[in-house]
Amino acid sequence: MVIRHKALLFFVTCGYIGYLPIAPGTYASALGGILLYLFPFTSYVSNAIFVAGLLVFSIICINSLFLEKKDPGYVVIDELAGMYIAMIGHRPSFINILAAFALFRVFDIWKPFPVNKAEELKKGYGIVADDVVAGVYANCILTGFTALGRLL
Repeated sequence: MVIRHKALLFFVTCGYIGYLPIAPGTYASALGGILLYLFPFTSYVSNAIFVAGLLVFSIICINSLFLEKKDPGYVVIDELAGMYIAMIGHRPSFINILAAFALFRVFDIWKPFPVNKAEELKKGYGIVADDVVAGVYANCILTGFTALGRLL
């Protein structure tokens, strides 16, 4: 049981990045950007399938570890997943990843509606849902920037 708990904790903290003292969510988001850059997906579909699996597995792990509703600050797998959502359908270039990172962090910290409402869901669903919505916002803005860049 102890080994299982430690393995789940290793996963939800992104290799214990969640225990860094200042802004662990930002570090986990940066890790997501680095992984996307080093190991880019070959298609939109493969990225979407990976993200769906990551979200489901994250919720299962979080729900098995925590009984409370509140988001423990050291759980940062949701930030990594949010970065992947922000990049679905975008070429993993340095500038796209940097823009997605900045946009995602803004929406994740600011928590505009409905990000703030998604956070109210119970257990792992709320812990993950706010980052999903923040990632969708970031993706939409990045899509707009990309379309604008093509027009100019």
